[in-house]
Amino acid sequence: MRPRAVFFDLDDTLIDRAGAFTRYVDSLVSRYLSLLPAARRADAVAWMHAVDGRGGASRSAFCQQVTEAFPCLGLTPDALWEDMATRLPQLVQADAGVCDWVASVARCRPVVVVSNGSARVQRTKLARAGLAEVLPEVFLSGEVGAAKPDARIFEAALAHVGRSPEEVLHVGDDPERDVVGAARLGLATCWVSHGRPWPSALPPPMFTVECIPSRIDDIAGVLTRWT
Repeated sequence: MRPRAVFFDLDDTLIDRAGAFTRYVDSLVSRYLSLLPAARRADAVAWMHAVDGRGGASRSAFCQQVTEAFPCLGLTPDALWEDMATRLPQLVQADAGVCDWVASVARCRPVVVVSNGSARVQRTKLARAGLAEVLPEVFLSGEVGAAKPDARIFEAALAHVGRSPEEVLHVGDDPERDVVGAARLGLATCWVSHGRPWPSALPPPMFTVECIPSRIDDIAGVLTRWT
């Protein structure tokens, strides 16, 4: 029965990174932009979400754009990144349902995290989400030296679990980094859509679920169906 191992992306797959980012931006505005009129604060929040692109933008580009757009922050791009890297992971919230379900999956087969990002930031998110003990096997681009969709990060995880690509399901929210990157090596794929349409120019994933937190039955059904 497949899958014989499951790889999970982290941000907006196992954890609600979008929610944590919203709380971070609200904090940033409250701390640095509170004197702006309410309408301008609302516009600033919306603009930062757009520039962030659900975490898809590079951190350096995001910090550069934000500090240039809002010099009243009084922060350099490096200072903004340090603020964000310190505060945002602490705003991740645990989901007991996700933790329990992942633990049940891990009792039957190897389950690892394959995620882009630095060890400092991503491991703090795992801890805050209550997943650090459940998922001790973690492959991060900042540690592996290769970022999805680069094959090397998937290959490192495959070597660790001792499975061939066709035996493994990779679950993630990014069409190119997660789905195309994993499929290129022959892994089965499950896209976490968050209600977005699939990009028509890309080959589709094997499975699609809307989200994992609050919709555990959907992803559990994917594992049940893939035999």
